[in-house]
Amino acid sequence: VPAEHVVLAQNAPNPFNPQTEISFSLPRESGVQLKIYDVRGQLVTVLVDGVLGAGQHTATWYANDAASGIYFYRLETPDFAETRKMIMLK
Repeated sequence: VPAEHVVLAQNAPNPFNPQTEISFSLPRESGVQLKIYDVRGQLVTVLVDGVLGAGQHTATWYANDAASGIYFYRLETPDFAETRKMIMLK
């Protein structure tokens, strides 16, 4: 998947409580991982781990058990990786 064609959008809403949606698009079928990390860099959860087809995708994080604070979400494909910040406010 050429990096210039993978798009990772800012989560919405941001700040959020208790859930947020993370959208991304793929130019063709690809292995994808979408993970949430806390501010210390520890893995919180894995939202997507598998092969997805081309097009727009949205994953929802239900953060009911998460503490308020800054979190990071990271999208990875074989040829692309991007991390963005989000804020959970309770």
